Amino acid sequence: MMHQDSSEPTGVSDDSSRGGSAVARARDRKAHAAIQLRKAGADWAEVAEVIGYPTPRAALVAVENSLEKELKTEEGQKFMRTLAGQRLDRLLRSVWPKAVNPEHPDHLPAVDRARQIIDRHARLYGLDAPAEYVVHSPTQVELEKWVTRVVTASVPVLEEADIFEAEVVNVEDEPDAASAQ
Repeated sequence: MMHQDSSEPTGVSDDSSRGGSAVARARDRKAHAAIQLRKAGADWAEVAEVIGYPTPRAALVAVENSLEKELKTEEGQKFMRTLAGQRLDRLLRSVWPKAVNPEHPDHLPAVDRARQIIDRHARLYGLDAPAEYVVHSPTQVELEKWVTRVVTASVPVLEEADIFEAEVVNVEDEPDAASAQ
């Protein structure tokens, strides 16, 4: 026989030998009810008191275990993704009027927040196109051609210059330079 048991961490126990699946269903129902209360804004102590968990921590653990089990299934993942999308839609609807009204004093912050929400929504549903990177590994021939172009482009063409005949004069050796000082 299945009954509430505050000494059990899940709050449900079974005295019979065949009630394993019934206990699991009862635990799932309690966890689901706890999730609904939590979504409605109840804290863990309130959830534990209303649902019948022995402690707030037991309520938290039961909810976490239920969500973890739910996320392991494809339906659970789809549900959680849909729920997250609905939450993002609700957030976007709340900032949208400010974001589209350039006269509103909070226009620019609302535009930024709306852009962030839209970006998160796109990532949630995989709407962003994947980034494409092209990596080219040149061959030895291509490298040699590139080196030849660089070397020929960097060597200046020398023009023939005029040659001047001149004499190098040391200023200190000149007699007029010493008297000028």
